[in-house]
Amino acid sequence: MQLATKTTYPIEQLLDDWRWLLPDDVELVVITKAGDAFVRRLSDGAILWLNVVEGSADQVSASLDEFQAAITEEQHIEAWFMPDIVQGQALLGMDPGQNECLSFKQPPVLGGQLDPDNIEVTDIAVHFSVSGQIHQQVKDLPPGTKINQVTVAEAEQKKPWWRFW
Repeated sequence: MQLATKTTYPIEQLLDDWRWLLPDDVELVVITKAGDAFVRRLSDGAILWLNVVEGSADQVSASLDEFQAAITEEQHIEAWFMPDIVQGQALLGMDPGQNECLSFKQPPVLGGQLDPDNIEVTDIAVHFSVSGQIHQQVKDLPPGTKINQVTVAEAEQKKPWWRFW
């Protein structure tokens, strides 16, 4: 089973709402069907795991070669690509295609359960945008804080070059 997904979206669009967490000099390495991303920091070549559930970006290897070797190891496949979740959702008819990934209907950071009924196939740009905005809003709250409201901004609609109003 394929555990990565393909996208035609530019990295700037996908990761724009994670700029508060990610360094400026990153390029996309891979996006998992489970909705996480791996990026390479251009300044030193290190690979960072953007864990969308946790709202973290941790270095997982010092280079692309080291990362490619690491993803052949079962423990890293399990932790980073979540094959049990991806395969389980596929059995329920949820197999993300291009520009799609699995995403929580109610994110765990907002009290959502790690349950198959709380997972859906979502447009990848929407997934990264909404999750990035939510994590940015709650990042400084103490654990257990009751969250009454979060605000999610829509991406700006770009006008055609010929429209001035």
